[in-house]
Amino acid sequence: MSTIRLSTRLLLCTRRTSIYLSNASSIGNRAIASAWPTAAAAVRCAPASTRRTFGTASSSRLDSSKPDPASSTSKTRAQLDAEERKLLHEYEKIATHTLEELAIRFDDIGEELGLDDYDVEYANGVLTVSMGEKGTYVINKQPPNKQIWISSPVSGPERFDYDYAKKEWFCRHTKETLGTLLNREISAAFGGEFAMPIS
Repeated sequence: MSTIRLSTRLLLCTRRTSIYLSNASSIGNRAIASAWPTAAAAVRCAPASTRRTFGTASSSRLDSSKPDPASSTSKTRAQLDAEERKLLHEYEKIATHTLEELAIRFDDIGEELGLDDYDVEYANGVLTVSMGEKGTYVINKQPPNKQIWISSPVSGPERFDYDYAKKEWFCRHTKETLGTLLNREISAAFGGEFAMPIS
């Protein structure tokens, strides 16, 4: 047999083998594909207790060991709410004390000077001091911001935060305390030294 014929036969055998393997693979794939709906249907038709064995039960066992994010979040929010209520209560106590002290001091100044067109009114967290031609002060609490707001006939509106370390109300813009501002303006308005006790 010649070398050419031998090579040709080997090539044909190789091709037939490849075709056979390819056909076998296709048949196997079609068999798997055709069997898959039947298997899926069997799982769907199986009782619920049986279906849970395909991974759901083990997954639930693993998930049960994890902390509940919603529970952790709710606890954190509860703690934050408690802290906020505590801060607001402390603010209310300090701000109310400050405004009551100012109301008493402003009333004393009116009596000392014997002014007729002078009036002090304090109600619902708002202190109003009418000084006739010298203008009117309105000083009030601002609970949402935990501040004391003031409307001055001299310097205009301003806001004051409480410094718990120094125990005083201060302005973030001017760095001046509420006591210093009122001391300066009231003393200048009436030509004397009028200390304004604020704590």
